Amino acid sequence: MTTERAAGFILFREVQGQREYLIVKNRGGGAWGFPKGRLEPGEAPQAAARREVAEEVAITRLEPVPSFQELLQYRFRRRGRTVDKKVVLFLARTDEEGEALPGEIQEIMWLSYEQALAQLTYPEQQELLRRAEAALAAPNTRQGN
Repeated sequence: MTTERAAGFILFREVQGQREYLIVKNRGGGAWGFPKGRLEPGEAPQAAARREVAEEVAITRLEPVPSFQELLQYRFRRRGRTVDKKVVLFLARTDEEGEALPGEIQEIMWLSYEQALAQLTYPEQQELLRRAEAALAAPNTRQGN
C-alpha cells in the first residue's frame, strides 16, 4: 500500500452579505471538491495548501481561520494499487475570484453553503463543509464583516 499526504483549503468569500464557498471539478475523475494536492518532500501542510490553491485556481490572498484544521482520510485504487490518502484541510477567506488553471482543474464555482453542500461529490467533504460553516458561525471564530 502507498501512502500519500496532501493539503488544501476550503475557501470562502462574502458577497453582498452572503457567504460563498469555492468548489472545484477535477479533470481526472470529474469529482467536485476543494482545491488540494500532494505535499512535496519537507513541505509543511499549510505551505502545500497555499501552493496548491495558487497552482490550481490562481488565488494567493488568503486569510486562514486559525482554529480550523481537519484531517480527511480515505483509500482508493490507482493502477491496481491501494493508496491510503491523508488530506489536511484548512479554512480561509479570500477576496479573489480565482480561475481554473490548465492542468488538474476543469471548472470552479462559487456557491452558497447549501448549493456547495449539494454539489460536492463525496460525503466526507460534505461533512467538512458542515464543520467549516459551523466554525464560521461560532462567535469566537467569525471573520471580519
